[in-house]
Amino acid sequence: MKRVLGGLLVVMLVGTAAAAAGNVSRRYADASSDACLASCSSDNTQCKRVCPTVLGAPCIASCDSQYQTCTRSCQNK
Repeated sequence: MKRVLGGLLVVMLVGTAAAAAGNVSRRYADASSDACLASCSSDNTQCKRVCPTVLGAPCIASCDSQYQTCTRSCQNK
């Protein structure tokens, strides 16, 4: 009986450790994606700051296009 309970305990501990390892890699992926999106947002803000008042609309549209491309590349990582 002790061996059966000991075996179940070992199986439970190994399963818990494996599940925790899977969550760690998922957290790193989420953090990496968040950092990538934050970088895209920062780049977009800087791009729009540089846009001149006279040609603002086409410049801002270009910044938005670059932002969309950047965020799509973050999702593919």
